[in-house]
Amino acid sequence: MLQTYYKMVDDAITELGINADETKGEQAGQWNLRKGKFEIMIDVWEQENQFLFQVVAPLCSLPDENKEGFLLHLLQKNYGLSGVAYAIMDDSVFLKHTTEAGSLTKENIIGLLTKTAFYAEQSAFVPQEEN
Repeated sequence: MLQTYYKMVDDAITELGINADETKGEQAGQWNLRKGKFEIMIDVWEQENQFLFQVVAPLCSLPDENKEGFLLHLLQKNYGLSGVAYAIMDDSVFLKHTTEAGSLTKENIIGLLTKTAFYAEQSAFVPQEEN
């Protein structure tokens, strides 16, 4: 069953005009894409007899100052997001979407990847790259 989901992700990536083979991670069920300065990681795996699909885009580190204000800002921004949410793990901020893979279609995957890239680019709090 995992192979079916792997193929669906490969097909979605290919439809976006990207060579899916070049995006595959070290382990089966992992892909890494780039959109500008942002990385978009895709994972498909089995856990407790369920197949899961996840898209994660690392954005930035938590600030050293005014951490509470920044966290409140993220919570308020979550209200306006569709299909993804800001999440924190350790000291890093991500955009994240996790769902059961059984409900996916290639079109859903394309939409989630496009949406994640859009929201990542719109995250005004992410430090700009130095030239």
